[in-house]
Amino acid sequence: MPPRRLQSDASVEPLFRLLRRRREGLIVVARAVLLPVLLLAAGAARAATLEVGPQRAFQQPSAALLKADDGDTIAIDPGDYFDCLRVRVNRLTIVGSGPGVVLTDTACDGKALIVAAADDLVLRNLTLQRVRVPDGNGAGIRAEGRNLTVDHVRFINNQSGIITTDSPDSVIRITDSTFTDNGVCNGPRCAHALVFGAVARVRIEKSVITGTRGAHQIVTSARLTELQGDRIEDGEKGSASFQVLVPSGGSLVMEDCVVQKGPNAANTRAAVMLDGEVTGKLVFRRNRFINDTGTPMPFIRNWTNYAPVMDANVIAAGDSDVSSGGWLANRGWAVLSQVKRTVGKVIDLGKRVAHKVLPI
Repeated sequence: MPPRRLQSDASVEPLFRLLRRRREGLIVVARAVLLPVLLLAAGAARAATLEVGPQRAFQQPSAALLKADDGDTIAIDPGDYFDCLRVRVNRLTIVGSGPGVVLTDTACDGKALIVAAADDLVLRNLTLQRVRVPDGNGAGIRAEGRNLTVDHVRFINNQSGIITTDSPDSVIRITDSTFTDNGVCNGPRCAHALVFGAVARVRIEKSVITGTRGAHQIVTSARLTELQGDRIEDGEKGSASFQVLVPSGGSLVMEDCVVQKGPNAANTRAAVMLDGEVTGKLVFRRNRFINDTGTPMPFIRNWTNYAPVMDANVIAAGDSDVSSGGWLANRGWAVLSQVKRTVGKVIDLGKRVAHKVLPI
């Protein structure tokens, strides 16, 4: 049998090129898949826990924060800390190591106990209390970055509990927290208990908001606000205006909440006030409205373009669920003002045209 002849280099070369291309393709895919995983693992490996307390390396939370990097955790021992925090690192977690971790009586930058100019801040198992600043808006937290998680945090006797600035992609999550005696009016100026700017979403779950004096308890301009299983109430001493105010047409889903207006309520128009052009949804399910003012009122005053969905809410006899009362008067003044401005502009334009056509 004659010996088998080997293929020439020319005939083998296309096969080698195909194999090389496949190998290079596999390398590119592997890099795309594995690189993010390796980066996350490296970040997790670098993340540190900085411990704060009388017997720790850091005596004050702010001292630990100066050494913190992205992704770190600051763990604080129980005690009272007359200290405030300027958060400039992302993905930071600040946690109380046990009950009784209190930040008190101090404000950074004339704003808040915690000023967060960073993204993805997590706060857990803390007490933030007694913030006072000259402009009357001293808050437990001032959120100026993107995304904030608040879990099991107590806010006590601050001018305001939480204030967030506008951040269209930001998500605010508040769980199992209490806001006691936050929000107050001094003359015509009011600091509300919780104020959310134009953010993507606010979710408040299993939390209690009570004791606001004169101001509103929740003011939200978020695209979507979710209130789930909360107690929003005046209590015996509180005198809030609205328990919930949605002034600019955001969606609101409110379920399984207890809403109470106390005998000292600043207004008897409604507990929930809705205004603006709604492009999403308004849903109220299984809520209980308690009216202790002695004056019948609606649970919700709706000045939006959207009829809310009402399902299985408990409202006492004599009160109503939804009213649009006052809308015409409110809008009437706005329309009249706009008409006056428009007429004024038309008259001015006519005078200018007449002066050019018939100069004096």
